[in-house]
Amino acid sequence: MQIADYVILAIIAVLLVLAIRYSVKHRHRCCGDCSKCSSCQACERNGKKQ
Repeated sequence: MQIADYVILAIIAVLLVLAIRYSVKHRHRCCGDCSKCSSCQACERNGKKQ
């Protein structure tokens, strides 16, 4: 493997870590489409007036 291969792998690893971090931080946020939501009963939007 050449240095360019290691750079590409490092970039992919950083992007993967950032994606995982983002998904963990935002896992309980409502997307707004409750029709297909498996946790619709626990949604914060149910208590608010629309």
